[in-house]
Amino acid sequence: MPKFTKVTKTQIIILIVVLIIIFGGIIVWTVFQKDKILPGEEVTPEEIITEEIFSFSGIVSEVNTEANFLMVKPTGQENKVKVIITEETKLFEVLYPSEKENSEFTTERREITVEEIEEEDCVFIKTNINIAGKKEFNNIDYIEVLPKFN
Repeated sequence: MPKFTKVTKTQIIILIVVLIIIFGGIIVWTVFQKDKILPGEEVTPEEIITEEIFSFSGIVSEVNTEANFLMVKPTGQENKVKVIITEETKLFEVLYPSEKENSEFTTERREITVEEIEEEDCVFIKTNINIAGKKEFNNIDYIEVLPKFN
C-alpha cells in the first residue's frame, strides 16, 4: 500500500490558485465566445454594421420622364433602387476618351436631360447622403451615363 505524504499549507494554496486560474480561464473563454456568431445562426439587423455609401454604378432598368426618376440595378446586387432626379441633380453623358496630341487620353462629358437616358444605359450615381440600405433616394449630386462599348 502506498504511503501518503503530508500535504503542506503551501501545496494547498498552490492547488487552490491553479484551480482558480483554470476556472477563471473557462469563464473568460465562454464570455468571449458569446460575442461570436456561429455558422447557421441568424444575424439581427442591430448586429449588422452598415457601411457608408455615397456613390454606385449600375444599369438603368426603367426611365420615367414624367415623374423624373430612374430604376437602377446596382452592380453586384439583385434589387433595384429608385433614383429620384431633382432640379439640383446634374445629368451628364461621358464621351469616349479622345486622344490628345501628347498621347494622353482625356474624358469629356456633356450635360444631358433625363429624356436622353435610356434603359440598359450604364450609369454612375453620386449622392451627398449615405444611401447604404436604402431603396429610394433623391439627394443626387450627379448622374453620369457611361459610354457604350459595343
